[in-house]
Amino acid sequence: MKKTPTDVLFMWQRPGKPQKPLGYEWKRQGRWKGAQCLTPLVGSKGEWTEYVPHAGVFRTFASLNIATEVTRQWEIGAFAKSYGDIIGRPQDKHATLETWCRAIQQMRRAVELWDWIDAPDRHEELKRLFTRPKGHILYWQTHHPLERKDGNTTCPVMVRGESVAAYPVGDVIPLARKALQYEIQCAFTDTETPSHTTPCVVTPEMRLVLRPVNLLAHMWLCFARVVSGEIEERPCEMFESCHEYIYVGRGPGLQRNDTTTCSDACRQNKKRQDAKKLAR
Repeated sequence: MKKTPTDVLFMWQRPGKPQKPLGYEWKRQGRWKGAQCLTPLVGSKGEWTEYVPHAGVFRTFASLNIATEVTRQWEIGAFAKSYGDIIGRPQDKHATLETWCRAIQQMRRAVELWDWIDAPDRHEELKRLFTRPKGHILYWQTHHPLERKDGNTTCPVMVRGESVAAYPVGDVIPLARKALQYEIQCAFTDTETPSHTTPCVVTPEMRLVLRPVNLLAHMWLCFARVVSGEIEERPCEMFESCHEYIYVGRGPGLQRNDTTTCSDACRQNKKRQDAKKLAR
């Protein structure tokens, strides 16, 4: 049977007009008003913008600074203003601060694993993520203080019994890949957040199309497609100045194979840079 790329249909919403997003504000909701949630500022007309998120939003999400109360509220609010809530559309129920922190920390763990696997200078850091008590290999996960009441680490078993022999002490990459697989699988089966993707057959050719239920599901699906090689992640040719990537593949929000820059601004900078080189 011929293998074909995954078809994905997804559009998300954020409050406000396309060129004038309204953003969100933090409010306490729920019983005893204890849970902090982002509430959309929809304006008097209740306006919202529908858009297709680009495939690399997961990197922006994973890089949010949630170390302190002030920075986490500001950075999450800025992200939501640009991309919307990770769970609900403007008219739906929205994620709590605890949910945001849990989701960011989980995405950060996975993205760091993926980046460190391809960076030889980070392999020593990878080794510190695994311990080897007798007959087991454990993976140390770091959690955000807001997501757990008892300790900030968990240690799921990656390998046990006779299988341990297949993972020599000096070779950390197979273990890191197994941990990465574990993180992605946990995200797709998480029913508390949730961040799963709903499959549905919609084309006349009976092709399977995946429709993420929310922005968080979309980010995890894009990340999984990058890891699997279905989406190619390339640094922009102006990466030293923009630190952005290009995502090449088939479907909405993905670039053609001949794309070399991430934006019009980088394209113009590249032209000016090339012109200077020719003038020398």
